[in-house]
Amino acid sequence: MASIKQILNSTENRQYALPERKWKYYQEWHHTVFFHWEVPVYFLEKYIPKDLQLDTYSSMAWVSLVSFEVKNMRLRYFPPLPYISNFEEINIRTYVIKDGIPGIYLFSIETNKLIEVLFSRLFIGLPYEKAEIERSGNHLTSQNVKKNHLLGFKIGETASLQKTDLDLWLSERHSLYEICNSKICRFDIHHKEWELLDLNVKIQDIWYEAGQFIINTYPDKIHYAERTQVVLWGKVQT
Repeated sequence: MASIKQILNSTENRQYALPERKWKYYQEWHHTVFFHWEVPVYFLEKYIPKDLQLDTYSSMAWVSLVSFEVKNMRLRYFPPLPYISNFEEINIRTYVIKDGIPGIYLFSIETNKLIEVLFSRLFIGLPYEKAEIERSGNHLTSQNVKKNHLLGFKIGETASLQKTDLDLWLSERHSLYEICNSKICRFDIHHKEWELLDLNVKIQDIWYEAGQFIINTYPDKIHYAERTQVVLWGKVQT
């Protein structure tokens, strides 16, 4: 496991410099599964805040479902807290750019613990929602009755992956954009380059929305990573 200093000193995968202000949070992302879909721009563009530009690859937008287990989340100078520091997360994202800085924009972000919804909304500023997410071995299921979101998949064998330019474009994003008090704010993050693997996965159920795009088909691309250590900064208005 790398130290915080080692993580911050590994910046070859970044598109822009590390923030000069102090980082605020640390967490680890375990068993991260990426499902990616190539999407025509018109499905998404009117659902993106006006101050953000939809980022495209070969003139096509992409939507991703990302599922992972957060472990050892903590504030700077503080140890992880029992129960609060470990939780499941599923988010639906697309890819955007602002002022030359590429990042992601979330259509939804869900967790299995109500305390995380309250904590994240109050202290971090991200619009988490509660979903019934359960992990049993290699099998994960999730349901958000309020939004009719549904997910069920089983992780199979992994294999080494020779990353393409598209793989890097999709995975190496170090900012998250969100609307904060009617203005755009940015959350900066940092981690070493993703150690992506190819993944054999069986999807039993899937239904989400991203703009006009309905996520209910098999992904165009799938990535997997066993563990990633992440440093996060607080939001800054752009």
